[in-house]
Amino acid sequence: MDLGAAFRPPVVGLDIGSSAVKAVVLRRARAGWSLVAAGEAPLPEGSLQDGTASEPTAVSEAVGGLLDTLKLRRARVATALSGHSVIVKRLSLPSMSQAELSEAIPWEAEQYIPFDLSEVQLDYQVINQGEKTKNSLDVLLVAAKRDRIDDRASIITQTGRRPVVLDIEAFALANAYRMNYPERTDALAALVHIGRAVTIVCLLEHGQPAFTRDIAIGGQVHLDAILRELAPMGVDELAAKRILHGQFPNDVSPDQVTTVLREASAQLVQEVRKTVDFYRATAPVEKLSRVVVSGGAHQAVGLVDLFASEFGAPVDVFDPFRRVSRSSRTAGADAAGPSYAVAVGLAMRNEGDR
Repeated sequence: MDLGAAFRPPVVGLDIGSSAVKAVVLRRARAGWSLVAAGEAPLPEGSLQDGTASEPTAVSEAVGGLLDTLKLRRARVATALSGHSVIVKRLSLPSMSQAELSEAIPWEAEQYIPFDLSEVQLDYQVINQGEKTKNSLDVLLVAAKRDRIDDRASIITQTGRRPVVLDIEAFALANAYRMNYPERTDALAALVHIGRAVTIVCLLEHGQPAFTRDIAIGGQVHLDAILRELAPMGVDELAAKRILHGQFPNDVSPDQVTTVLREASAQLVQEVRKTVDFYRATAPVEKLSRVVVSGGAHQAVGLVDLFASEFGAPVDVFDPFRRVSRSSRTAGADAAGPSYAVAVGLAMRNEGDR
């Protein structure tokens, strides 16, 4: 029994998005995962741009305020990066020892990483080892710019907490999905996490991450479309956000909204289509088996139906708390919904995890 674990500060999964920050703490026991605390707080407009804090003090204050509210004053933090400063590449390499692989990774990285290697932190993970052939290894290579890592770590340390894990948002999403849906082994599934400014796509082959891409389109494109077309009818930003969630004013019909949002949604769906087609061009997978949507902007009217029509596959809404138990006494027990998917995946991590 690890007596030290009982006194160790909890690991908080912290998802810092473009418009809000979300925190989740989980506890793992023999019966599975349970929720210890969860909550979110808004970020000041424009304080985070392409994953980088343009106003680091404002972001740190929002993070610190949320963790204080959840009574997580001594928390260790697991957070994640996304965006153009993070590169994820799947490699197929000859079979080799762990020592040989560690030596080969920097040489392989030079071929695929568009930055000087002195500017990035490299990591890798062997996937599907032994499943295909004993003569090859499938490896996920990850590179993140050091200045982006330092930026994110600084946000955490300014709150008085200690950053212990820095993940990739797409991988956190995959972790949460596999925990909540262990029975699913689709040949190819697309996890599509739609935030305000960015959409994360993570393709899973039989449950394992195979390809990721960050798309610079999110829920803001839907909001902008409504404001552009319906502002003459007196629709302001607050009313537009309600319309996106299916709450229509008396003088606005669902058919009007569907028409307005169709073009905006089509942009997003086509970018996901390009991502899937790019991967399938080099992978022995005939079609997409399933689409799983999450994120705070997944509820745009007609978006799920458009995904289903485009891919001819089931489209599910991700429940990141599907296999997480909770009680009414839990801090933030009312926290729910697909927007917490990345934070849940981060909360599953621990110091020393690969």
